[in-house]
Amino acid sequence: MEWLGVIAFIMIMCYSSYPDKVKKLEANVKKLEKREKREQGGNGMSKLISELVNKECKIKIDEAMFWIGNNEVTCLVLDVDDEWVKICYTDKKGKQIVKIVRIESIDEVELLETQTVS
Repeated sequence: MEWLGVIAFIMIMCYSSYPDKVKKLEANVKKLEKREKREQGGNGMSKLISELVNKECKIKIDEAMFWIGNNEVTCLVLDVDDEWVKICYTDKKGKQIVKIVRIESIDEVELLETQTVS
């Protein structure tokens, strides 16, 4: 009967590091997916948004918490790279805010009529 407890203890010790191994594998898979996207030209959205630098746009983001209640904002696109967009917008209090947003989180981009801001 004591052997059963010892065997159970040994099995628990062997599998206790299992979640750490899973997390490491998930991180490696994400890195490989990102690399594959880059190699296959998966940055099409960043190319499109890079044409909107210094233009006023309305951006809809899938993260509703980001804008606290509203997932759409009118902003000026300041800079773009492969994964991030730097934007500037004015909040309800009239304060200018500069944020960096992941391109993956952008759902829609609408170019406003006022074309270029210098």
